[in-house]
Amino acid sequence: MTTDKSPIIDVHAHHLPEAIIQALRLRSEAPRLLDGQSLVDCGSGLIYPLLPGLIDIDGQLARMKIQGITTRLLSVPPPGVAGLSRADAITVARDANDELAALSQSTGGKLRGLAVLPLQHPDAAADELVRAAGIGLAGAQLLSNAEGRPLDGPEYHVLFAAAAENDVTLVIHPTLPIDRTAVDAAGLMTTLGFLFDTTACVARLVISGIYDRHPDLKLLLPHVGSTIPLLLGRFDYEFELMGIQLPFPGRPSEHLRRLYVDCVCVSPAALRLAVETFGADRIMFGSDEPFWTAERAVQTLDATQLNADDVEMIRNGTAQVLFGLTGTHLDDN
Repeated sequence: MTTDKSPIIDVHAHHLPEAIIQALRLRSEAPRLLDGQSLVDCGSGLIYPLLPGLIDIDGQLARMKIQGITTRLLSVPPPGVAGLSRADAITVARDANDELAALSQSTGGKLRGLAVLPLQHPDAAADELVRAAGIGLAGAQLLSNAEGRPLDGPEYHVLFAAAAENDVTLVIHPTLPIDRTAVDAAGLMTTLGFLFDTTACVARLVISGIYDRHPDLKLLLPHVGSTIPLLLGRFDYEFELMGIQLPFPGRPSEHLRRLYVDCVCVSPAALRLAVETFGADRIMFGSDEPFWTAERAVQTLDATQLNADDVEMIRNGTAQVLFGLTGTHLDDN
């Protein structure tokens, strides 16, 4: 990476707190650890290696220095606390969030956490969201479904109300898709199923009127907005064609454009479309480390050939505003 460019705030990277690892280690069925505890088994064929980058904080900080990343937001990858009993999910989420808060303290804010929530229990998830915000976490991550349950039902109103009232940014991250049968062929779950599930999650939330209920709610949809940029025109045309009455004024696209997104992709064309769709002031740098790399993300951003102001917004400006990262280390590099 070059050193003559502006510093980077990375809003999409992953870490597995010890509380999560211990919970998975004790289980004999998914979610669990496999193969001498070197693989994370989420169930339904979603298995990934327990990469060093998921647990090695010193190594992560060293890589950030080389990559020009001054602040990184860490979230817990799937399964999070899905699949655990109510009591265990609440306890493990709390312990994991305490670990993330401690990381922020020990690194002087270079690493900031996004809360993991017991999403299958909306009342407990709302309580933990508020508590996590109070101990300094930068936001909260929601998996794109709660053990197969969509997030737009009335039982989740308490969670989104808590996020809006406490000004907590919510990041919608993919997990095991609700419809797994269609994507059970090799490679399709993460390439297609993940993006289908996050698209469906956010579309359901938006057309249910979530922005009408909570005008200031902040939702971040990773992976350049998933498939939303490709479907905006179709949303408007089909809803008009079918005479669908939405619970809010305006077209679906007007509300979908209120999403924030990150730049995780390997296609300059996809990133350009995201800029055209949402504007650079709603796009942030994301690496998806350690599964993907920040180097690849920078290459894609450079190849997109955006103007200097847009690049600056994506590298750090948008994230500073959205997550309130006034204490970032933009002069450290």
